[in-house]
Order: sequence, then C-alpha cells, then structure tokens
Amino acid sequence: MADKVRKSLGEAGSRKQTVVVFLLLLVLGLVMYLPSRWKAPDWRVKLPQWSGGDVITIRKSGWKATSPRPRPQIEALLTEQTGDYSILVKSLTGQEEIMINEHQVMTAASVIKLPVLVVYYQAVDSGQLDPGEIYILAEADRWEYGTGSMQYQAAGTKYTYQEIAKLVANQSDNMGAEVLIKKLGGYTKVQQAIDKLGLTKTNLKANEITVADAGNLFLQLAQGKLLSQASREGLFNNLTKTINEDRLPAGVPENIRVIHKFGSEVGVVNDCGLVEASNPYIICVLTTEVNVGEAEAILPQISKLVWGWLGD
Repeated sequence: MADKVRKSLGEAGSRKQTVVVFLLLLVLGLVMYLPSRWKAPDWRVKLPQWSGGDVITIRKSGWKATSPRPRPQIEALLTEQTGDYSILVKSLTGQEEIMINEHQVMTAASVIKLPVLVVYYQAVDSGQLDPGEIYILAEADRWEYGTGSMQYQAAGTKYTYQEIAKLVANQSDNMGAEVLIKKLGGYTKVQQAIDKLGLTKTNLKANEITVADAGNLFLQLAQGKLLSQASREGLFNNLTKTINEDRLPAGVPENIRVIHKFGSEVGVVNDCGLVEASNPYIICVLTTEVNVGEAEAILPQISKLVWGWLGD
C-alpha cells in the first residue's frame, strides 16, 4: 500500500513538473515574440517632476519636446544679486507663464516711454495729431544728460513728430519724449490717457511701473488692440533693432524679431518686450537698486533661459 502511495505521488509530481515546464516555455515564447510586435502607445511618457513643478513630456516623432520651466534657474541667478528684480513671462499661444514680483512697483526709467508712445499713436489714429507736422527744436528743450541724439542738435533744427517718435522708441531720446508729452497736453493729460490703457500702477511723473502693467500693454498691442494696424507696425518697427540690443535680444537668435523698450538709470537696468517666435511670448525684467554691471549680464541670461523654454 505504501508503495502505491509513493508511486501515485511520484506520478503527480511528474505531471506538475511537465505543466511547469510547459508554462515556462510558453512565457519564454511570448517574451521573444511580443517585442517585435508591440509598440509603445502614441502619447506622452511622463518623466519625474522637476523642482520647478513642470513635467517634461516626450512625444513620438512629429511632436516637439518641451524643456522644463526655467523659474528655478532664474531664481538661482537672482539669489546672489543686489537690489530687486521683477519678472514677467507670458506665452501668447499657451498657458505658460512666469511671474516674480509682478505687482511690485519699480523704477521704470525709459520703459515709461512705451505708454507715452502708445498715447502718441492713439492721438495720430484719432486725427488729433498730424505726424507730419514740423517741430522746431528750442534751446529750452535741451537736456544736459540722458540718451538720444536730439540733445546734440542746434536750436532751430526741424523734426516731424513722426521722426521724434522714432527717436523716442529707437534711441530712447529724452528730449523727444518731453516734446511728445508737451504736444499731447502735458503730464496730467498723458497720465489720464495712460490710465485708460488699464495700467493701474503706472505713474508717469513718478516714473514708476510694474511688469504686470508693461506686460499687459504689450499683450494688448500684440492682440491688435489700442492702435490701428499702421500705427502698431510703425511703433513695432521703431522698437526693433534699437541702440541697445544687449539685454533681452541678446538671449535669442539673431534672426528672431524682438520688439522691446529698454530703460537705464543709476541702479536700474530694464527691458520689456515681445519676442516674435513661432510661439510668441512677452518678457519683461525690471530692476531697482541693482549693481548695473551684474544686471546687464543677468538680463541676457534670463532671456536665454526663457528662449530655451518657449523658443523655436
């Protein structure tokens, strides 16, 4: 009886071994067969999160991989810097944006001339100002410092207002800006017009602005608001290839158009603009009480990081 029991167990064990071997062979066959037939799903594969909170996504051919949002790198650049920085980056075609101290009131320097120029072109569009009208430079207009070529011209030199607006945009001409403000009715009237643009924290007399206001102004212009098409293109052309291309434009390829308004004072290095890439975006950097040499090196680096994120 014991022999029969042992034999029965042995036969059962043999059958089990056979089944196990068969299953192993089946699994091995599937492992060798499937890789040649199986393809990864045609959607995105998520990689681990970066410290900036964004996730890189990789897609199959035909899709463009995006780099991580560069806020951590930008903040790292600013950690050891003196003074205050406020930054706004906003894509015009997507939801991507970076906001750092976006509502902090900063010294505008010559960035304040951007809303003045918009008010000027609005006056042209409404017929209140003839851009071809001649202005004769007076000795009382002369500034003893600042940017622009008008200060070096003799009293009696003639300009059209269209030429003055170009100098204000392209050279950031201080005398030209004062001439435009005077023609537009003075500081109070121009401020009232600026308020109507929706710039809630921009003060012409105090020379103050926020990146939120500057970014909002560029956004409205990019969307075709505020100005006629002719005036907008005139303004944009004058704000391209300016006398100072060493800040935001220095961070993008040379063939990319950057429409921007720079500004400088003691302790202030500013630049705000619109980058006309395939994915156009607004970028604005304002500073106060900074080391000028350090800030002039930082702005192109910030621009380059943003281009690596949103650029072509």
